[in-house]
Amino acid sequence: MILAPRQPRLADETEAEAQEETMKMLGVYKDFAEVELAMPVLEGEKTESERFAGAEKTYSIEALMGDGRALQAGTSHNLGQNFAKVFDITFQGRDKTVQYGWQTSWGVSTRLIGGVIMTHGDDSGLILPPRIAPYQVVIVPIPRGDWRETVLPHAERIKTELERVGVRVMLDDREEHSPGWKYSEWEMRGVPLRLEIGPRDIKSEQVMLVRRDTREKAPTPMAGLAGQVDELLTIIQQALLDRATAFRDEHTLRTTDRAEFDSSLEGRPGYVVAPWCGSAECEAQVKTATQATIRNIPLDPPAASGNCIQCGQPGKVDAYFAKSY
Repeated sequence: MILAPRQPRLADETEAEAQEETMKMLGVYKDFAEVELAMPVLEGEKTESERFAGAEKTYSIEALMGDGRALQAGTSHNLGQNFAKVFDITFQGRDKTVQYGWQTSWGVSTRLIGGVIMTHGDDSGLILPPRIAPYQVVIVPIPRGDWRETVLPHAERIKTELERVGVRVMLDDREEHSPGWKYSEWEMRGVPLRLEIGPRDIKSEQVMLVRRDTREKAPTPMAGLAGQVDELLTIIQQALLDRATAFRDEHTLRTTDRAEFDSSLEGRPGYVVAPWCGSAECEAQVKTATQATIRNIPLDPPAASGNCIQCGQPGKVDAYFAKSY
């Protein structure tokens, strides 16, 4: 995965095309986060106070980290004609008149790398989703006896078979480190699947597969191994997304009660979904009192579930509040 801090800009002919482009890129970022990074995100619109300066509308994808804080994982902005007028960005329209372009801007950054680490990692190190892992499988031969003549050829053959089906493989045949040392190193580096092979495994025509995400071990026949590994990597990818989604859902509280709202933000990490009247003043007062911000407003939100959590006036929408990075 290569991520450069970039924020492309595009000029469209019409306001409608600019809005369509804005939403398209929001969807691209959502799909990338969930499909590639196994990081579930919330799509929504930023409030006016959180909007990109000069934009007509700002949309974001928000992820919940393992410590319960939110991370703005990507943004997409409809800039209208504001910047076009400032910088005199014009084009000749279909009617031959000179018109200002309707601009959009969107971007993700290297913060997504931190997001992956904090979404999936544990006390032993990284846990990388298979789709982005530099190495999806590490093969660790067990060095017993004349293992370079007996075990290593089998390990090399397995590596070749896995690579033929598109699996990215590291064969760790270093002699200066014990198998246990290698296990710890590759766990720390987040390789999704470890394959152990020793003399006894060769006799029984099987290998030991160890998942990084669950630490589960499974003796697996060598026959058809490549297909089984490929399938298991798909299972791991989905399991990481499911686990992160379950964590987010378990750490999302919906409330209309201010006391519960405050106590949750203070002692229970995660999202608190509560009604908001749309006032920037109420938004600022909540932030001052709790250090939480409105992360975004869901797309096509239903009617508010009650009165504004701050002022008690009728709510306009239910907003996602959280402490964040």
